[in-house]
Amino acid sequence: MKISKIEISNLRVIRHAVISVQDVLAIVGRNNSGKSTILKALTFFFDPSKRMLSLDWFPNRTPGASIGIKVWFEELSEWEKEKFRPWLRRDGNLVVAREIGWSSDDFTVDTVAFVQAPKQEWLRRELINGARISEWWKMRDELKVGGLDFAKELGTNRPNVGEWKEKAASFVDEHAQDLEWEESRLENPQGAPNILKGALPEFILVPAVRDVQDELKVTQSNPFGRLIHSILDKVAVDAKDELTKQIETLANKLNRVGGDSRLVEIKEVETRLNTLMAELMDCDVEIEMSLPTLQQVFGEAKIVADDGVRTLIESKGHGMQRSMILTILRFYAEVASQEKAGERANERSTIIAVEEPELYMHPQAQRTLMRVFHDIGAGRDQVFYTTHSSLFVDVAHFDEICIMRKRKDDDGLDASPSQLSMATMLADLKARKGVDAKPIGMREQYRNAFDPQVNEGFFADKVIVVEGASEEYVLPIYGSLLGYDLDRQNVAVVQSHGKGPMDRLARVFSGLGIPTFLLFDGDKTNEDKKVRDKTLELLRLVGAEIASIDVVETTCGTHHAVFEEKLEDTLREELDSYDHWASESGKVMGPCGKALVQRFVATKVAEQVGAGADPKTAVPASIVTVLEAVKNLDACRVFLHEDALGDTEHDAAA
Repeated sequence: MKISKIEISNLRVIRHAVISVQDVLAIVGRNNSGKSTILKALTFFFDPSKRMLSLDWFPNRTPGASIGIKVWFEELSEWEKEKFRPWLRRDGNLVVAREIGWSSDDFTVDTVAFVQAPKQEWLRRELINGARISEWWKMRDELKVGGLDFAKELGTNRPNVGEWKEKAASFVDEHAQDLEWEESRLENPQGAPNILKGALPEFILVPAVRDVQDELKVTQSNPFGRLIHSILDKVAVDAKDELTKQIETLANKLNRVGGDSRLVEIKEVETRLNTLMAELMDCDVEIEMSLPTLQQVFGEAKIVADDGVRTLIESKGHGMQRSMILTILRFYAEVASQEKAGERANERSTIIAVEEPELYMHPQAQRTLMRVFHDIGAGRDQVFYTTHSSLFVDVAHFDEICIMRKRKDDDGLDASPSQLSMATMLADLKARKGVDAKPIGMREQYRNAFDPQVNEGFFADKVIVVEGASEEYVLPIYGSLLGYDLDRQNVAVVQSHGKGPMDRLARVFSGLGIPTFLLFDGDKTNEDKKVRDKTLELLRLVGAEIASIDVVETTCGTHHAVFEEKLEDTLREELDSYDHWASESGKVMGPCGKALVQRFVATKVAEQVGAGADPKTAVPASIVTVLEAVKNLDACRVFLHEDALGDTEHDAAA
């Protein structure tokens, strides 16, 4: 069983959010944008304890409001289908919600299963009772659906409740394709707490701040304790008996119950104590050594780590402690799937939710952990996490990214998600190229277009996609001179290492609702046909209808800018001292590439501004225009084919 969709209503800053879920879900966004609220909602869904609730959960602390946490489950095993049989939808999936109310200074929590039921009440199991049967029996000639007559199934004698339910279930199973169905709420189903607790996936949250000592206590309720107890459960009976005998042998060596086998040294001390005690009072004194049971021995288990110095894990650094917690959870997920429930396999899956897994971890460890998350997701389990690290987002898995944004309107704050589905991207490729691709092929196309620096775009409010390092180097410098600090404004400049991947970057960023600006060279006189064709493709992508790049001029639109030839050619025309500074760069830095030359030129412009020059005249005019356009870039133009938009109901692009 895996979660496929989550719907949250009226919880903190989230008025209404629908989130599609894959095997791994990366939740990104600014601080206080609703990321942790999603994990908090799931924590409550799986363990609905009123102790978690507070008035702050309700928007504006408004009495009478209702919070909804609705979860869709797919890929149910046969064991899970059997557990949830009365709750399943026609497609075999499960939809369950927790609804939280607040009135009269108290909270109410209801469980609702959303099933699909026949429109006819006399076929719905939950509505069948003695009183209704009496009414239905009077009108049995009307118990028909199309050409199907349910009355014939009932016979001539009025059935009791159990018989009616049995015949209705049989009739529904046999004629399911011919019946009319509707969504139905099954509120607080009988046995719901036990069924949900025993068969839903186990949800484990690792907060951003977690004390490893709490995690490593051996209890029946925490993962490490269950792992230790699972070891004892797996130990063969003969081995347990042998260990128990060894504890008894030790007890015989230490205590009077051992008789002649007891240590002489203990006997001697005990005898002398009794001799001295007898002088004061008539009493038998016994030295008794308490020994643990086998269960207690396991209960005192500790984890010792040797990274050159052998100590308890809780004395190590936070990075190692956090790695240990995640390692235990990973192993626990494996063990949990193999546990037994009665005589059949317990097929409960595990969902591991982690707040900011990058904490205390260096980049190589972050990349390793990211791979571990996908290894876990490749099995029956899922991993959800919030992150601020570009190493924990992977464009090859763009459909696993959920960007949370918080906006303010007349009704207050509202946090909402943006996502981009694989179905939309495949539909876009089909509409543009007429190609029917597969998800694995789509992932490979996009894997080569991104790196950790490019991934910073997922965390930005706006993205400027540029061809190469020259623009990446100089735009932040010129922006600062013009009073538009790109970092402070949360604008990411990402280079695509050539024109080839630019359209892919634009599709993903804009498809996730991030306002995206394209800046590229027109290469008007370039003789390479591939370069010319790609330039035309980009121009058409941004809406410029031209037949040939021979007519390209330096222009700037709302979502793009193009230089007639190249950046350096434009800057040479606009900066009187450009050639002098370019020559000087070689004398100062030695032989260097054009990107470093452009950065050196930008620093010379900065020196002029520092000496009192007006930034708007000192900075190249084309750059001023570009940065002004970026500054005014508010709406997100989606660079996806119109036939692909709205392919799935949850896309930001839709």
